[in-house]
Amino acid sequence: MNQRIGTLNYQWAFSLIHYFSLQGVSQAVISPGSRSTPLALACEKHPQIEARIAIDERSGGFFALGMAQADLQPVILICTSGSAVANWLPAVVEASYSYTSLILLSADRPCELHNCGANQTIDQTFIFSPYVREFIQLEHPDTNLLNSPYLKQTAAHAYKTSSQSRPGPVHINIPLREPLLPRRFTSDELNNFIDHMTRDILHSSCRKIHCVPDPQQPDPAALKQIQKTLNKPGGLIICGRLTIIEQAGLQALLEQLAHTLNCPVLVDPLSGLRLNTLKNTDFIVNYDTFLDQAEYSQLAPEWIIHFGQFPLSKKLLQYLEQFNCPRILISSYGDCYDPLHKKKIILYTLPATFCWSILPLLNQQMEILWLSQWQTAEKQAQQRIQQALSGSDLFEGHIINALLKHIPDQSLVFSGNSMTIRDFDTFINQQNSALKSLSLFANRGASGIDGNLSTFAGLMSARPGQYTLAVVGDVTFYHDMNGLLLVRDLQAQAYSGAIIIINNGGGGIFNYLPPAQLNTFDKLWKTDTGLNFKYSAQLYNLNYYKITHLKELDEQLAAIFVQSGISIIEIIINPQTSVKCHKQI
Repeated sequence: MNQRIGTLNYQWAFSLIHYFSLQGVSQAVISPGSRSTPLALACEKHPQIEARIAIDERSGGFFALGMAQADLQPVILICTSGSAVANWLPAVVEASYSYTSLILLSADRPCELHNCGANQTIDQTFIFSPYVREFIQLEHPDTNLLNSPYLKQTAAHAYKTSSQSRPGPVHINIPLREPLLPRRFTSDELNNFIDHMTRDILHSSCRKIHCVPDPQQPDPAALKQIQKTLNKPGGLIICGRLTIIEQAGLQALLEQLAHTLNCPVLVDPLSGLRLNTLKNTDFIVNYDTFLDQAEYSQLAPEWIIHFGQFPLSKKLLQYLEQFNCPRILISSYGDCYDPLHKKKIILYTLPATFCWSILPLLNQQMEILWLSQWQTAEKQAQQRIQQALSGSDLFEGHIINALLKHIPDQSLVFSGNSMTIRDFDTFINQQNSALKSLSLFANRGASGIDGNLSTFAGLMSARPGQYTLAVVGDVTFYHDMNGLLLVRDLQAQAYSGAIIIINNGGGGIFNYLPPAQLNTFDKLWKTDTGLNFKYSAQLYNLNYYKITHLKELDEQLAAIFVQSGISIIEIIINPQTSVKCHKQI
């Protein structure tokens, strides 16, 4: 009987993994545990699944997140029962808000061990609600169900739900009875079963393109209404954060739309429209540095088109709050990104599809004064930025400028949240961003501090031929030092990249917020860790460099970025100097 239960568990687990592989899934991130043994072994034994190990479940969740974002394929996550499952929550939240496909397979105790004090047993049902697209409680392994379409249909449904229409995480909870595995793996029954399953692989496509949102054509009546709105000059186009799928085919169409309407396009650093060879004066990138100035804060748009999630600039949010003009929101995934609650028209379609649909209905607008006002503001902002960068005191602007100058072309760049992504927003301009084509990522779905290094490692692992750079603050680095174990393993596999730590002695963004005026600021908000990060690098056998002066920056980065292996580069910033230079801009 025990042999039969163990055999059924393994057949059950292997079948589920196999049916996911037939959908196109090829990567699994496993955090070791006992109850999940059949699932882990099935991934390891399956010829189409690459199994990666992440000891820490929280780190593993973000590792899978980075892999899925870079590879545009769902990634399987596996862990044992109990609180191990709860450690996925921060990554699941981020995956939900960033439209990232994850397949969560949590092992569980069987039903008879619940509500009776059994060890390592918690209620895992709906533990991630409302952050998963669907929760599926799998039945206990059963011979009749094994021989039915049940598992195949479950895998196909979970894959489709995770990757189509509104991508995101799907959670499947899997109860398993002991013994978890058969004592012997040599029985004819088990071997014949595995042979039969794997023969399907020879006749199936095991690598499919990630499903995309349905590029439905906008309603003709809505397009006619929008056409009338856009015929009035003086409009504004805003591009917030866009997924890789939303970016596809957009740039050329957006340039054509902006040229037709003679209007500025405000592009967020995570729109995919900044870090490339773009050289278009209709695209405005330094708006965060001038929208609070009196001469520009009253530039009143006649209408606004908004693509994607809301941009990260708070000044842009405050600027837009003043006006009640018609607003057209283009939403690919069916969500309403309108924190100001001022939308007038919302279309559920891809940005490129909207541009392609509306362009034939528009006439060339001749009004150029409106656009020239924005272009003048952009030039003046760039002059102020260059003036700040001409100083001799090292601050964050120098770091962004230098890394864009020296990083290899076609690299991946991951930014931490808080001040780091805002510095990318401020200091990426059309001069330094046009030097090469880069891909910028950040966990801006929920903008948390969790798992940044692990996400960086996931991005790196999915793009083995590309240099990958992370730029994070000292507190963000501390918050996910467990992720360095994944980084160390990638270095052993000949991956190359670097982690820049901007060490300004704690939570630098709070220097610009009201708590900075309080006498308890250092204790409650600044939170300087006081750690020597050199020892972190030594612990994980990573290269370590420390930069303390501006004159070292260019020479050091130029040399480090061409080295093999993975380096930690700690750059020391004086917080008072940082605040002074930022306010100068």
